Amino acid sequence: MQVRSGHIIFDEKVQFKDLAPVYSELFLKFLRESDQVPEEEEYMNMLLKENLMYLEKNRKPEGYNRMGRMRLIFPLTKEHITFYIYSLHENDDVWRITQIISKLLQRKGLKHEIEWNKMLLYKLKKKK
Repeated sequence: MQVRSGHIIFDEKVQFKDLAPVYSELFLKFLRESDQVPEEEEYMNMLLKENLMYLEKNRKPEGYNRMGRMRLIFPLTKEHITFYIYSLHENDDVWRITQIISKLLQRKGLKHEIEWNKMLLYKLKKKK
């Protein structure tokens, strides 16, 4: 399935701190599956540790918002906790990786839904 973004929207009871136990596996799986593992292991560990620090304090993490094939973004929201996997171009990898991460979250008991292509900016561009 060709999509540009896969959005994981958690159940209203899920808090950021609930993601901390699964985040290392989620983050590394995202990097491996998107073929974006940094060459320097220390850099990757620093990004992971920083995100975990925020989650453990029940705060929004950065995710992986670097130039590359894909991004893992935790947007500012007032509603449910959510994150999305995003690519500049529609492709099968966003769908595949979102599904892989969703299955991981299900195994860990974190209830969520998946939505596709919910990026407001691109919806507006398509209307023009």
